[in-house]
Amino acid sequence: MGELNIKSKIRRKRAHAGKNDDLAGWVYPNLLKRDFTAFLPNRKWVTDLSEITVRAEKFFISAIMDLYNREIIAFQVSDSPDALLVEAMILQALETRELKDLGNTIIHSDQGSVYKSFRYSNLSTKLHFQPSISRKANCWDNAVIESFFSHLKTEYPHLYDVDTAVQVKEDLLLYIMYFNENRSQKKTGLFVAEVLSGITQCR
Repeated sequence: MGELNIKSKIRRKRAHAGKNDDLAGWVYPNLLKRDFTAFLPNRKWVTDLSEITVRAEKFFISAIMDLYNREIIAFQVSDSPDALLVEAMILQALETRELKDLGNTIIHSDQGSVYKSFRYSNLSTKLHFQPSISRKANCWDNAVIESFFSHLKTEYPHLYDVDTAVQVKEDLLLYIMYFNENRSQKKTGLFVAEVLSGITQCR
């Protein structure tokens, strides 16, 4: 690397969002239990919120991944990390997968207050999905989606050069298309490295 003048990028530490959501208090069991395998689509989804700062303005990205094929099936961008953002993303995922409800789906997240809010609880009842939450101080429990955000912020620096939420969303769509269709995933035998990379970022 030295001879070829190749330098690695240091990933930014993950910013925690959603600390002040509406009356957070619902607690759910960890149904996923670090089992990142799924043999059918729409059985296990993982989700997370992440923050980026563009020209001194903060944006929040909410994304959801199907563990069946590691595809990002929906994402939303907002200037507020609230339950409305997460709800819009889940409804988008429902539309993308052409589903009427999520009766057989586990949606796993970290312990962000948005996932403990009454609005999220009501949404799970309405759509019939099973909320699952990582154990306290165990970001390893959601390492797959953590890894996605880590790679996004490292591999797509153009995201930090835009001016508006609309442009953030457009650039994010380009990266997700690349991530879903071209980037090395489990099918190429590199998924274990991806998860380990996500776990490293938790430390």
